Amino acid sequence: MDNPIAFSILAVSLALVVYISWWGKRFTTTTTDFYVAGGKISARLNGWAMFGDYCSAASFLGVAGAIALAGVDSWWVAIGFFGAWIFVLVALAGPLKSSGKFTVADVLVGRFGGRSLKFLAMATTVVIGTLYLVPQIVGAGHLFQLLLGWDYNVTVVVSAVTMGLMVILGGMMGTTYNQAIQGVILLAAMLALFVLATVLYFGGNPFAIIGQAMDAVPPTEAVKVIGQVVVPPAAEGAAHGPFVLAEAVRQGFADLPNALTPGLAVPDVWSQVSLVLGLLLGVAGLPHILIRFYTVKDATDAKKGARLTIIGLAVFYITVLFVGFATMMILYDELIQMLAAGDRGRATNMAIPLLGMELGGEVGLGLIAAGAMAAMLSTAVGLLISMTTSLSHDVYAGVLRPNSSDRERLVFAKVGAVVLTVIASLASVWLKDQNVAILVAMCFGIAASTFAPVLILSVWWKGLTKEGVIAGLLVGLVVSLVFTFARFAAVPDIMGIRVLGNPALYGVPAALLSIIVASLLTKNTGNAREFMAMAHRDA
Repeated sequence: MDNPIAFSILAVSLALVVYISWWGKRFTTTTTDFYVAGGKISARLNGWAMFGDYCSAASFLGVAGAIALAGVDSWWVAIGFFGAWIFVLVALAGPLKSSGKFTVADVLVGRFGGRSLKFLAMATTVVIGTLYLVPQIVGAGHLFQLLLGWDYNVTVVVSAVTMGLMVILGGMMGTTYNQAIQGVILLAAMLALFVLATVLYFGGNPFAIIGQAMDAVPPTEAVKVIGQVVVPPAAEGAAHGPFVLAEAVRQGFADLPNALTPGLAVPDVWSQVSLVLGLLLGVAGLPHILIRFYTVKDATDAKKGARLTIIGLAVFYITVLFVGFATMMILYDELIQMLAAGDRGRATNMAIPLLGMELGGEVGLGLIAAGAMAAMLSTAVGLLISMTTSLSHDVYAGVLRPNSSDRERLVFAKVGAVVLTVIASLASVWLKDQNVAILVAMCFGIAASTFAPVLILSVWWKGLTKEGVIAGLLVGLVVSLVFTFARFAAVPDIMGIRVLGNPALYGVPAALLSIIVASLLTKNTGNAREFMAMAHRDA
């Protein structure tokens, strides 16, 4: 075992997580308890749980790691992650709670009725959830590999088993407490990195981190010229300073961009627009986030929880920017070595645990690993709960076996969790070298192209028709998936249309156009008047 102390800390934290899931089992006696904890979660607890659920591997590992490699350009992802919540608070939190019960499909069926919508909403939920689960398993696999030196495929199995076990044991009550505790842990871990890095390397001045970044060439650019860099010898009897390689690169190549230069990670305006559009609308279409609004008693508590989440995210993502730049400077040599060896995935996803090792030894690595694992497990369990709830409630109980018992529905949901975890694990092996933040951003693009437009229009536009919803979901899902998998396969264009880093620029307009045209050509607006009155009763 490579890092026994760090692994011991992580093992203790994992044992605590599994215990909390087991403890939550006593509160899970009905399907309502399993799906949404019986609607008994307080606004404050739900706010912390949403924070823990949302701050996934992409936030804790991917964003800070991407900033460490390419500079401020990668902070666009964090800004999008944060800004989207304000939109959700204003446009969806209250109406969703007032008009739904367990799943996204409840909102659509509540207005339009029909089995076709249940099947389509379930399929979309499973697609988004499975693809979103992949980066959590990828991040966890790399983390176990770093700590234990195990083969990546073995670590994927261990990670997936842990995630599935938490869902099978606990349901939504145990998941909520785990997510809230893990949210506190990962925020504390990120703040601890910020404080330690500032004190140990930047003289206690956080703005010195920004100053150093303004002079530094990002590792993704520096690696292109590293063979030509001359590091001056240290003075006799003295050691090199902590940033000697970064200073040597800048002195040798004054014309190269610095870490605050825009356009390095997202090199053109259309890629930038697509990314921002996907992030802005994506939260409004993520089933594992939206289901949390059903765990509280009313729309007022749903909004209170969202406001608490927004405050936590603001603190977290500002800290991420400073930690990302600090990681770039402190691990400059190591990051360039990994990039030069072609190991960009590990450089991005493991930069923050390696920073913990640098600042606090094995104890630091263990604590940061626990924070990172908290982020991944929290999000993964939320995803599995939302997917299995849709499978069990929307399809099994709603269509296939309406007269089934609570026990049968629970068993179906838990079997579904196992199957979906296996599928996501196989995909994690295929996509192991991808940046987890980019993988998550692409899931945002799919959510923005499917659920986001139909949900927003369902609660705000009386002229929306059932045919419009079906057309929007189908077209948005197909278009976004085609461009997503084209990106994974490194296909440069499809029928002359360039493949961007995020599918939202194509998926969102295609979905909206389909919704509007189909709605104008058809007349089935459902029970629009009654539905609108219910959705906005607590406005």
